[in-house]
Amino acid sequence: MKSRGFDFEQNSDDDERHPENRIFTAAMVNVTTALADDLTSAEFPNLKVEDLFKAAIFKVNSAFMREMKASGFNNLGMEELVKARIFKIDADFVRQVSQMGFDKEPFESLVKMQIFKVTPEFITEVRNEGLTNLQVEDIVKLRIFKIDAEFIRKAKADGIPLDVESLVQKRIGVARR
Repeated sequence: MKSRGFDFEQNSDDDERHPENRIFTAAMVNVTTALADDLTSAEFPNLKVEDLFKAAIFKVNSAFMREMKASGFNNLGMEELVKARIFKIDADFVRQVSQMGFDKEPFESLVKMQIFKVTPEFITEVRNEGLTNLQVEDIVKLRIFKIDAEFIRKAKADGIPLDVESLVQKRIGVARR
């Protein structure tokens, strides 16, 4: 690893006094020269020892990096790539988000969509109730406040204006009773 520019005995705050712990951990999580070569081949900038550990633990490899680049996310760092793995954001999900009408969304919007379980079915459901000009933040807000098609129908019947903020206010009012 040293010949590839990765020194497990340096640059570690936690294991500075015991580099053997870091070497043992590297062996346990399968940090290998093959992984280092694979990530380097994907032209990952400023690859550090810590990145190798994260890549090994979260199964980030050059194929995944290229897949995310091809999906329009050219400059994701290791932290974002790890988030992508944790929240199951891959080329298929990026394509699905695009098909939902959300092209060119920033990466963090995709993370929010996954966290709050924004699905094509949910988007179709609220659009069918008349909420058509929605941004990702609006849809996330609907999910946070548990506003679904049934709630929207009831709110419309009560004369509530058909916009996200009015629906949220209605939900908050309902919760206070």
